[in-house]
Amino acid sequence: MSAQELLQVHKYAEAITECRRRLAMNPNDIGAADTMASALTAVGQYREALPLYEFVGLDEREDKLTPGHPGRQIDISCLHWFLGDRQIAIRLMHELVDGILDGSINYGDAAGGVTQGLLLYYMAVTENLPEEMSFALKYMKNRSKRTAGSNWPGPVARYYLGDVTFDDVLASATGQRELPAAFEVARTKLLSRRQLCGALFHDGVRRRAKGAKELCLARMRECYGLENPLIEPEWYLARYEVEQADKAARAR
Repeated sequence: MSAQELLQVHKYAEAITECRRRLAMNPNDIGAADTMASALTAVGQYREALPLYEFVGLDEREDKLTPGHPGRQIDISCLHWFLGDRQIAIRLMHELVDGILDGSINYGDAAGGVTQGLLLYYMAVTENLPEEMSFALKYMKNRSKRTAGSNWPGPVARYYLGDVTFDDVLASATGQRELPAAFEVARTKLLSRRQLCGALFHDGVRRRAKGAKELCLARMRECYGLENPLIEPEWYLARYEVEQADKAARAR
């Protein structure tokens, strides 16, 4: 099996070993570096994953065939968050929002770059930064107007803005309006699992913004309880939230 195939079936240690072998033969193997960074993130080795994502991201940003590519800045921002460098993480995510607004970033999600706004809002809520929260919400409104908020993760932004209900977000994510049925769909459909991760995580953030800390953590546990969809930052952020909460509980 290739390193990418090993990653897809969650054989992370084997994927890392194969990537190390490839990188020993060719240190400029972008594919191996990218896969290895993903596998290292999956096993929580954030500090080792960071320079690999920076290497991959730099290559993508300098690729003349993809001008305006953000590289791996979302992943890099999240890794800084996990490592406790929260000011750096917020700055990088804010820069991603600015890049969409000023046109220097041309590549985003299907909703026109909503993802970085959602993640910036999470960081701002968690750090209690009202101005940053307001900026992120205004950005989500801007994106929703441009794309009608129908493409994922547009429905999540519209939920933050109060335009739709959580049941509406679930329906957009999985085709189901009730959580038990949504979980059932997510077990067999990767895209639904990815989107359900986002729905659960951001409902948790919305609860945190309203001061409901325990309800927020419950949503984070539900998100983390899903099988790792590998490329969804919300799953890793939920895992981090759960691990930090459990660590604090053990220290009491």
